[in-house]
Amino acid sequence: MRKMLLITIAIILPISFCCMAAEKKPLAQVNIKDFVGDTQVFLTGAGDHHVGFAWWIPQEYWASVFARDKTTSEHDKREMLRVLSGVSLLVVGQADISNLGAFRFYGREEIAGRMQISLIDVAKTKRALAPMETIDADLEMLLGMLRPMLAAAMGNMGNNMHFFVFNDRAGASGRLLDPYGEGCLDIRLTTRTGAAVTGSIDLPLNCLYVPRKCPNGKDAHISWKYCPWTGQKLPD
Repeated sequence: MRKMLLITIAIILPISFCCMAAEKKPLAQVNIKDFVGDTQVFLTGAGDHHVGFAWWIPQEYWASVFARDKTTSEHDKREMLRVLSGVSLLVVGQADISNLGAFRFYGREEIAGRMQISLIDVAKTKRALAPMETIDADLEMLLGMLRPMLAAAMGNMGNNMHFFVFNDRAGASGRLLDPYGEGCLDIRLTTRTGAAVTGSIDLPLNCLYVPRKCPNGKDAHISWKYCPWTGQKLPD
């Protein structure tokens, strides 16, 4: 079931080692399936009778999608990017699963009342994040358009996904949730029985960078400081 959800959402929507440093990809060249894979996480800790899922959607995702969209007008693209600027979205779904496989989904308020979202930097300093209580009317309208798209793609599970909006302008550098930053986005939910289910999204997002190469020719994840096969330090 978990693998199928990842596949469904993904459908929707030679350089030498010595000189290969971390290089950002143009957003138009970022692979959307990789972007989706890097920003989704299944939350674990409550066994097979529970499923928790989260998908973080920074504004770079929309810019990447619209950069290759040939059907939407340039005016509409600019308007949607304007509405989505300064915020990032977190899509969360949670359900208990009966012995017969029936899903008992959690409502938005039930999830929100026990949800803990934190940004953890490289020094392991944790900063608690809270979703915005009120959002712009244009953004609310846009979310209203996205909800049925999830439902159409994922059936009942998609119909029970909930959007949370986070202010992206609260950081000291002008950006709070930066997909190019370092650390991780930590997501914690609680089941109806009190069990914690957790997961994290590593930062920076690997999909946003041209892969560096290990000495053996294999791609190096952007978060790696050393090649895991040879132990050699990778270029910054």
